[in-house]
Amino acid sequence: MKLLITGGAGFIGSNFIRYWLKNHPKDQIVNLDALTYAGHLESLKDVEGNPNYKFIKGNIIDPKTVESAILGVDIIVHFAAESHVDRSIIDPLQFVKTNVLGTAVLLNAALEAKVKRFHHVSCYDQNTLAFTKRGLKSFNEIKIGDLVLSINPVNKILEWKPVEKVIVQDYKGRMIKVRTKTTDFMVTPNHRMLFQAKKSKKLIFKEAENMKTDAINKLPKYYDWKGTIPDKIRKFEPLQDFAYLLGIFIGDGFLSYQERSRPSLTGLSKLQYLHLARDDMGKFISIGMVGNQETATMKSWRIFLDIPVKDECRSKCEQSLTNFGINWHAHKGKAGEHIYFSSRKWFEIFKQCGKGAKKKQIPFWALNLPQYLLKELFLGLLDSDGSRRRVFYTSSKKLAHQFMELCVKLNFSPTLLIRHTDSMIGNRKIQGFSYVVSFGRQWRDIRKNTVRDISYRGKIWCLKVKDNKNFLTFREGRTMFCGNTDEVYGELGLKDPSFTENTSYTPRTPYSASKAGSDHLVRAYFETYGLPITITNCANNYGFYHDPEKLIPRFITNLLMGQKVPLMGQGENIREWLHVEDHAEAIDFVLQKGKIGETYLIQGEERTNMEITKMLLQTLNLGESMIEFVDHRLGHDFRYAINGEKLKVLGWVRKHSLAEDLPKVVQWYRQNEWWWKPLKQGRPNVDSSAQKSFKR
Repeated sequence: MKLLITGGAGFIGSNFIRYWLKNHPKDQIVNLDALTYAGHLESLKDVEGNPNYKFIKGNIIDPKTVESAILGVDIIVHFAAESHVDRSIIDPLQFVKTNVLGTAVLLNAALEAKVKRFHHVSCYDQNTLAFTKRGLKSFNEIKIGDLVLSINPVNKILEWKPVEKVIVQDYKGRMIKVRTKTTDFMVTPNHRMLFQAKKSKKLIFKEAENMKTDAINKLPKYYDWKGTIPDKIRKFEPLQDFAYLLGIFIGDGFLSYQERSRPSLTGLSKLQYLHLARDDMGKFISIGMVGNQETATMKSWRIFLDIPVKDECRSKCEQSLTNFGINWHAHKGKAGEHIYFSSRKWFEIFKQCGKGAKKKQIPFWALNLPQYLLKELFLGLLDSDGSRRRVFYTSSKKLAHQFMELCVKLNFSPTLLIRHTDSMIGNRKIQGFSYVVSFGRQWRDIRKNTVRDISYRGKIWCLKVKDNKNFLTFREGRTMFCGNTDEVYGELGLKDPSFTENTSYTPRTPYSASKAGSDHLVRAYFETYGLPITITNCANNYGFYHDPEKLIPRFITNLLMGQKVPLMGQGENIREWLHVEDHAEAIDFVLQKGKIGETYLIQGEERTNMEITKMLLQTLNLGESMIEFVDHRLGHDFRYAINGEKLKVLGWVRKHSLAEDLPKVVQWYRQNEWWWKPLKQGRPNVDSSAQKSFKR
């Protein structure tokens, strides 16, 4: 097999070539490098005589050079890139030329040469809906700022969280499909699924693709809902009876407001009468016709509950009304059997429940009541329906969706079925829809034998949800909490979860923007032309032959020369560190076992810059007086962190650690001054120049 390595004279490229020739001695390597400030052939002196190694000096932005180098090549591993952040701040155009234009030239050549692999180092389907406070919404109805129902992954409390971004794109490819009696979803293979750990019961995120490897994937259960009690209902004590009657009315009640005019006996308005028709003791007295108002308007706020006498909930309903001191009446006539009473206060509450069977709804504040009151509301709705099974029937679409939300908040698993009704009453044909919500306490698990691949072409979408990074979805009558595509690949906060393969790019420097652009180009050639590609993104590397402009080798060489180390800020910024040999082996794993078109993240070890500095000082027996604190550079991200679970599935395991290998790196620089001193001498202070180049 023949490989073209671009940027092979750089730090990572040279170490990769050394690794590959050692582990695949029969393969041929072509090293294409322009030998800029970061390319050093001295790093490859030990392989110069290898008959399977060839070096070509050339720039990847030159099509003729690339076409010549690519002849007979099976695999391209593309390392060539301008990679120094501070240099990108001084001269961003050069970074765009190399990282974006150079990648495009290389991709075109790879397409023409029909290479077997181009390796670049570097949601939901449209039928899925989301539960928002405005109801069930599709991706084209959801707005930034909408509140979606979400689980706090730390304490398992249900919360309403705002949507920070709606991500929609066209997609053609493989999807993961699961449909059971209680579960239905279709997502991209790299979508973050929300599951519950088997032993610890903690909530965890796992890619949909990985559901095929575990026999059972447990969905979240036993979550809590706190809720609030609005001031306007606190006067309706006892609140449990209030919530129960609210449910009864939504299912079985209606209102009747009436006004009647009759001759006035006093000629006064009601307020005038109450003021004038009392004696000094407050007793009403007869005053005769003293005013000019000829008629009086009589108002009635009547409430009816259509509950037959023999209904099992009739006695409970009567008792609840009695508990409020309501003077209720029972009536039986042609219209059926019902309870009725008059109350303006209760009328105003029930008026918020919709008018007519098809427009019935649960008031928004009622769905936010605490769990113990939601339970009474739930029981009232079930009793109003009259079903003794775990099923709720309604002709109101909105009420059906709200009842599903109610079920979720009470830890039930709801399923919605829509039925078309067609019946005759007398000579009239009645048509319509009925909504049937079934629910149960059975906890849903996804078994790997229910997970299947399906081809899909259409829109895919996801949300960026604040903090919790998950939301309640609805598809084909089933609900499910699922992860969202968190948009980072830029800066992370201290408590933010690590980047994953489906993390969106938000670059903050010219370097990271140009690298993101090259990644997008590579993926576009896969989607458009079918070029067989894989992509890896990794943490900061460390190891031998690392250019002394970068943090670890710069600090080591400064200290070896008796110079202080320039630490930005207070050293609080966090990076992940990966040994370059681990990086090379990870790429090998992806080339051998990775799937075409996939991205894999290579995880390292998180450390603050201060921790790295102290480790180096301790290795060299130096004190913290050798630290010089300097200002942050422009666009200095606080934290980078990577989640490498997807790569671990292929079998890759990191073998090196900072604690064991950083002293070895220090020792290498002690013993190889011949390599780094010529590079160090005469170079400008690049990061200082970057800080001075532009003022905010």
